[in-house]
Amino acid sequence: MSVSCKITSFVHHPPSYNRRSGMYPLAEALGSHIVLYEDRWPRLERYSWRLGTWVRSRSASWYGSQWNYLLPVLDEWRLARRMDRCDVAHFLFGEFAAPRHASLFRRKARGLVGTFHASARRLPTVLKGYRCLRHFDAITLMSDTQRPYFEEQGIPADRISVILHGVDTSYFCPAPQELRNPDAPLRGLLVGSTERDHEMMNKILHALPDGVLALTILTAQDQRRYYYQDTVPYALFPGHMDDAALLQAYQQADLLIMPMLDCTANNAVMEAMACGTPVMVNRVGGISEYVTSDCNIILPEHSVEAWVETLRHWQQHRDELDAKRNAVRRWAEQFDWHRVAPSYLDVYKNTLARII
Repeated sequence: MSVSCKITSFVHHPPSYNRRSGMYPLAEALGSHIVLYEDRWPRLERYSWRLGTWVRSRSASWYGSQWNYLLPVLDEWRLARRMDRCDVAHFLFGEFAAPRHASLFRRKARGLVGTFHASARRLPTVLKGYRCLRHFDAITLMSDTQRPYFEEQGIPADRISVILHGVDTSYFCPAPQELRNPDAPLRGLLVGSTERDHEMMNKILHALPDGVLALTILTAQDQRRYYYQDTVPYALFPGHMDDAALLQAYQQADLLIMPMLDCTANNAVMEAMACGTPVMVNRVGGISEYVTSDCNIILPEHSVEAWVETLRHWQQHRDELDAKRNAVRRWAEQFDWHRVAPSYLDVYKNTLARII
């Protein structure tokens, strides 16, 4: 993609993350200079848990964000040193890293842009005391449901843009389906921890009759506590999967099953759809902006009974479920990062025109 402005993208993408997931592919699609940063307090925790926890707490207080990953002043100076002279410096995770000392970055960039991911439900808590909003010349959001919060913080409407999250559709793509017994349980997959309603999922599993579902659950260790109270039927916890294994899990699942508390964008939803796997999710937050009921399954109800009956239905109509896969893939293709990136370029150009 040819660009008419030089961009530096600040990206939180630790080595353990799949390089084709998250926002890293956007930075590539934009042709930007990429500056990676990592959280440093976990390193301190290895030497002293108490010291690492204290540093994390103090850093979060300094920036006013519960999700902050920067050490005060020092990390901002390091990031500013590593950036190229550019037209726009884009902080792709505004909750994780943002310029409290904006002058460090304005020496090399004409405009500062921040993108925010937290759901409307969590924004007031995550950004309680946030001190960096005023430094951004433009703010981009993942869902229109986030907009009221930023307007309430006094951000002018012309500085806010909603650009839907993308997905790398060349990496996350369909594969030939393995032969399976049509009478076998549905192969379900649940991925992630943020805003996932694991408590409800546990209730669904206990309410299901035999033979309906075999669910693989990939989540953080602390989220497994929702399932530890007793033996969980029909569930498998394989632990960490490498990139290839996760891709295969998306491709071979009959359904991505995602009861949610709230959300903006959701990597697991985007990646499963790109693999042609239908998504079963409740209508909450920004789901309707990303998931269509034409080829996926959106439940308006947040009830165990509705989820159980829906799963029973699709286990008995496997052919109809499989027939959705091509349409799911076609729907996901509109979110390819190379189609999304021009919207960011428009934001950059409009921002530069406004601040000249």
